Amino acid sequence: MLLPGEVYHDLPTLVRQKAVKNGNRTALRFEGRDLSYRELDRESDLVANGLAASGIGPGNRVAAMLLNTPEFPLLWFALAKRGAVIVPLNTGLKGEILRYELADSAPQGLVIDQRLWEAYAPLRDGLRISREWVVPEPGVGNPSFPERARSFRTLTTSAAAEPVAPPMPWEPASIMYTSGTTGPPKGAIIPHEKTLTTPREIGSRSRLEADSVLFTALPLFHCNAQEMTALTALTYDVTAAFDDRFHASTFWETGARMGATHVSLLISMINVLFKQPERPSDRTHRVRTALTAGTTKAVWPEFERRFGLTIVELYGMTECGCTTLMNPPDAIRVGSVGTPLGFVEADVVDDQDRPVAVGVRGELVVRPRVPYTMFLGYLGQPEKTVESWRNLWFHTGDYVTRDGDGYYYFVDRKKDVIRRRGENLAPYDVESALNRHPCVFESVVVGVPSPLGEEDVKAFVQLKPGSTAAPEELFRFCIAELPFFMVPRYIEFIDEVPKTANQKSQRYLLRGRKGGVEYDREALGIAVRRP
Repeated sequence: MLLPGEVYHDLPTLVRQKAVKNGNRTALRFEGRDLSYRELDRESDLVANGLAASGIGPGNRVAAMLLNTPEFPLLWFALAKRGAVIVPLNTGLKGEILRYELADSAPQGLVIDQRLWEAYAPLRDGLRISREWVVPEPGVGNPSFPERARSFRTLTTSAAAEPVAPPMPWEPASIMYTSGTTGPPKGAIIPHEKTLTTPREIGSRSRLEADSVLFTALPLFHCNAQEMTALTALTYDVTAAFDDRFHASTFWETGARMGATHVSLLISMINVLFKQPERPSDRTHRVRTALTAGTTKAVWPEFERRFGLTIVELYGMTECGCTTLMNPPDAIRVGSVGTPLGFVEADVVDDQDRPVAVGVRGELVVRPRVPYTMFLGYLGQPEKTVESWRNLWFHTGDYVTRDGDGYYYFVDRKKDVIRRRGENLAPYDVESALNRHPCVFESVVVGVPSPLGEEDVKAFVQLKPGSTAAPEELFRFCIAELPFFMVPRYIEFIDEVPKTANQKSQRYLLRGRKGGVEYDREALGIAVRRP
């Protein structure tokens, strides 16, 4: 089993020194292209030169709306080499949420996949981002770009730029947006030290060998694919492989073709894979370890048996590491999300932040043992930062229990965040969209159990007096206004939203409501198109 080697504190030093050490060994693998350690360093240098020629330097922000293609890591590391900050955006965003995140982060540039331009185009004139680069759609020979936009390829043709000093461990490497429960998304500021501490810790519990290939179908705009796959592989001198998205029917075949030995899975992926018909490809792969989040006790042992691997269950979130708790590889407990990794201290507390007894449900709180190994705060929202760090602990908003040996067990979310197909989404965002419909007086959105695990989205809608709107109309309105993963699966009309004395929606009453007429988008044949 591989052990942690050199310790790095910033991304440019990692990339450069690993290129010297590993040369032509494959660092990153995509469909149709491998990038060696040397190529990753050299080609990200070229992009860094182009960024410098365009005026991008230390502290500047560049938003990235990119799919799982080689351009993502080349831009990511090029920006780090310029001392700049990447703002990776969910590729499913559109409408008001996309506009908000771009306006909030105020980037000096945007790099966008040509296939995603349609979502950005209506917002372009209002945002006036000064530099735009478009990654051409694969297979398009000489694409034309809108006025002011340039091809990403032009970034690789500039003369060598004057180098800048490597970033300090505490300087921002990225701004990653997380769902807000009672307001717009929050931009978590992630320092270089955090981006490299978490992968080092993950690798120490992942049963890595010299021939390991870490495979994921999760998007690179998430910390999971960045830290658990890409940076863990680079830290341990092995290979990271990426699919463009999750395809349940071909997941194991693709993993085998990529040479996968390790995979990253979320609960919805686990359940979908488990429900697929059994086939020879269930075992004709090299996968030895599945790093998972949300595996239930009922599925866990059967999943291991069927697919011939070992599950290592974990817990994490953007602010405190894509992995914060993780099962030790030689002492795994079925049903547990593990024990704290070395950089973090954890506890379980009640609503007054007092520690609770073993086996008692409480909120998981964490804090770093090492400086700069968690997020620095929320961009432009100091009050939210202070609120989340109440009484010197970061409050995760999740209920857990802990046993006498220090293993933690996830119970439920304390916050009103809905977890759907691996995405955290805020009811606020869906409600804001629905409330813009001319016939809607008010809406309340909740998560309801999904047959695939996690939750589906349900909207309770109160129409304006005298107004009528068919559920099909509201579903299609949401499809036009919202990212695909936020579009409600169910709509139920109600006469009045229940309120507290101070006029807050009583979401819990609607979550448990029975007997209403519920409209199912899928039963109505209304499909949602993914980007």
